[in-house]
Amino acid sequence: MPKKGRFRNENKKKNSFEFRDRTGKTHGARSGPKSHSRPKGATGARAGGPALIQLKGTIDKNRKGFAFIGFASRDYEDAFVPPHEAERLFHGDRVEVWLGRKGEVVKLKVLEHRFRELVGRFTPHPMGSVRGGWVVYERKRAREEVFVEKPPVGIDPNSWVRAKLHFHEKGQFHVTAEILENYGQNLPPSADVGMIANEFNLVEEHTEAAEAEAAKLGKELHKKDFEHRTDLRTVPFITIDGETARDFDDAVFVEKKERSFRLWVAIADVSHYVRPGEALDKDAQSRGTSVYFPERAFHMLPRALSENLCSLKPLVPRLALVSRIDIDSSGKFLETEIIEAVIESKRRATYNEIEKEWRANQNDKSWQFTPHFELFQILKNKRSYRGSIDFDLPEAEVVVKPTGEVVSLKQRSRLDAHRLIEEFMIAANESVTEWIMKQRWPFVFRIHEEPAAQSLLKFQQLAATVGVKMDISRGAVNPKILSDLVKRLEGHPAQALLNTALLRSMRQAIYSSVHGIHFGLASNAYTHFTSPIRRYPDLVVHRLLRRALQVRQKKGAALTVSSREKLEKELAEICEHCSYRERLASEAERESIRLKQVRAMIERLGDEFDSKIIGMTEGGFFVQIADPYVEGMVSKDSLADDFYSFNEERMIFYGRRKKRTFKIGDTVKVRAIRADLDRRQIDFGLIDT
Repeated sequence: MPKKGRFRNENKKKNSFEFRDRTGKTHGARSGPKSHSRPKGATGARAGGPALIQLKGTIDKNRKGFAFIGFASRDYEDAFVPPHEAERLFHGDRVEVWLGRKGEVVKLKVLEHRFRELVGRFTPHPMGSVRGGWVVYERKRAREEVFVEKPPVGIDPNSWVRAKLHFHEKGQFHVTAEILENYGQNLPPSADVGMIANEFNLVEEHTEAAEAEAAKLGKELHKKDFEHRTDLRTVPFITIDGETARDFDDAVFVEKKERSFRLWVAIADVSHYVRPGEALDKDAQSRGTSVYFPERAFHMLPRALSENLCSLKPLVPRLALVSRIDIDSSGKFLETEIIEAVIESKRRATYNEIEKEWRANQNDKSWQFTPHFELFQILKNKRSYRGSIDFDLPEAEVVVKPTGEVVSLKQRSRLDAHRLIEEFMIAANESVTEWIMKQRWPFVFRIHEEPAAQSLLKFQQLAATVGVKMDISRGAVNPKILSDLVKRLEGHPAQALLNTALLRSMRQAIYSSVHGIHFGLASNAYTHFTSPIRRYPDLVVHRLLRRALQVRQKKGAALTVSSREKLEKELAEICEHCSYRERLASEAERESIRLKQVRAMIERLGDEFDSKIIGMTEGGFFVQIADPYVEGMVSKDSLADDFYSFNEERMIFYGRRKKRTFKIGDTVKVRAIRADLDRRQIDFGLIDT
């Protein structure tokens, strides 16, 4: 039963926030080398009063009711929010806070609520004579209980419902729910997309103004679109993408010279159509990125653009921004040219088609795509040599019916054809970044800071438990060491566990208006240039490249000091927003896959499977089965044939009487015993063999 008074408005103990780390230790804020310094853009509380530091952050809420504020600025520790203050907040809310001189949070403002609606289970008021109840939203890491004043008549306890949230400044409750749909005791698969979208504040429909602007652009190019562009329609570009792809951002072509290669990477010129400040631009910026679910995608741009006018379809002219890169036999960039062009892709191919052709023509030097694969190998070796980390983590490939039911769930294969396009896109991203840095032009960088030494030391300890020795000291953290480690793990029973753990020990890549390295790629100059149909930062990169190109060609005005400062401020805000939206999209996509994995197992409860142990905790071990491709847990309590203990140092479970052991990499036979849609968890039981 929900706790009484959940989400009540109680204006007590104001400003009782603390700075506390995840272990519970309380401390003040820190701001780089100069503790408590006032960052650029900080505001004063009042004339002559104490200065306040203004920061944006995201709420990370715990199931126990308290929360942390994770700040966008990495110079500040997380702020602890006690339960009575966290009641009005949801996990994932975007907030703005003001810090006092001692680092204390003196004011908090919610900028964006993570939830507009939520799907949960209805619990009636414990006093049957009193109408009302709660919508209980429960996931693995979160639990919320929201009061419903007027539930539908006749609704049964524990029914799945979709509820709209109402936020209040005054009154008994901070948040109340209005039930919009009653699904009954079983949540239908057709509700999955909407449930995930609401959890991550994602909107599928575009604004009417954006749709109207897209429709006005028409379906074909006009004569004026060709003006001031280089005609590259004779270059035999090819688009290579997945079988189900409908929007094509990129097309490539490779020429082999006597001692070098010329790589052409053409990217759809979305910036020609989506202009700053217009409805299409505002809608795209708000979304930040497209989001891909098993059922369908939530596109950043209306389909009139993403699947037609901006899609590099074969045998039709399309506008593109082209990076033409001359590359020597060692993979070094000799010269890069950025071209505003008109192109015409000569073929649309799938990864599977190109892979099949490659296997059949590997020894044929006259095959038209032999230069493509030769250059791919050179670029791949170059990245490997400099220490770029290739995790090659397994991914699930889900096929569903239009109504959401799972048809198949398998591990996605990663082919050389995939890797070829990845290498060419990385080369294009690096080449345009190097080009614009020479112009000293404001830019949007994709940066990935080096991991914290403490995180890597924890990973080192985990690796040691499964017999993988390494030495990561504070002065030795570099991509090459980690890249070599990942290569050493190939074929190791704990490969998936350690690759995932290593990835989690590293910082998240973000967008930044300030230049920085990309640690994971071992790159000193990187951006996202190759997907402007799908990512807003790429669209902004195109605008900046075109503007710098026009100034270089003396077709545009150079930046004044004031205009540069204004542009840099705008870019900083865009980077912060798009980094946040990207994280939401990634989490939503992972959750949608997890939801389908649970659904697949609901239909297989009681079935037996061969599985592999891929991870362990004190509470049990995690197993993975191949078909359907899912992971789940065998709890220690379910191991009934003996009393088992967990040895963390050796990373094994061992039985005290029979001396039976379980370790990572072991194959075990299991039975599916539970698939929980609420928490999105799968439980297996061990079958004695």
